[in-house]
Amino acid sequence: MDDAELMARELASQKATFRALAVGSAGGEVLERDGLLACLSPGTPDTSIPNGVFYGDAEALLAAREELEELYARAGVRAWTVWVRPGDREVARALEAAGHALDGTPALMAARIEEMDLEPRGALDLVADARWEEVGRVNDVAYGAPHFERLLQGARPPGLVAYAARAGGHVAAVACVVHEDGDCGVSLVATVQEARGRGLCSELLRLALREAHAAGCVTTSLEATALGQPVYERLGYRVLGRIEMWEHRVPAPAV
Repeated sequence: MDDAELMARELASQKATFRALAVGSAGGEVLERDGLLACLSPGTPDTSIPNGVFYGDAEALLAAREELEELYARAGVRAWTVWVRPGDREVARALEAAGHALDGTPALMAARIEEMDLEPRGALDLVADARWEEVGRVNDVAYGAPHFERLLQGARPPGLVAYAARAGGHVAAVACVVHEDGDCGVSLVATVQEARGRGLCSELLRLALREAHAAGCVTTSLEATALGQPVYERLGYRVLGRIEMWEHRVPAPAV
């Protein structure tokens, strides 16, 4: 399997993840056409990550950009992001000219599961039925930004599976996966600061990937922050390129 196929699988899993987050949260919806997926999460109108746009065809994206701006404005969403595929410089330039700003460059990473060493390294105090609010809370605490607890309050994202582990009696590490056409897409991986360095997230991912492989997944993919990239590399993921997050933001109304 070449890198192009791995990248295509990552895009499919990324779309499946964000589609599930949108439709599973209060007031969320999606627009899909011509390989374009626009996720709207009005409950977090100033948070661009869940209000994301994903595409397979650059021309279709650019043709729809003004329509997307109007769509988000009608929904009351003030910040939304286009996840630009590695190497799509024309798209990046067009978005910048339209007022988008570069907001992040996560690493696109992938691996063949059978080539990874997923043997357990230690015991976990697993949470049998992790609540989505807890997944959001741990992500917010870990990254210092109040985004996901609000988004996931009462959420039921279809197709997403949450894994969580306790430390000191409290939920301290979380990870989520989606099984999409043979790929295990990983997202929302986080550990609270006081529990870092214990390998909790690595062990959660080994468990999730063992179960995904048993269920028929042959590859795994994710988008990594600078903090997470070394952790994933030690698990056997490799960087295939960098995604650029081009954000469009309008000021919140004065109060």
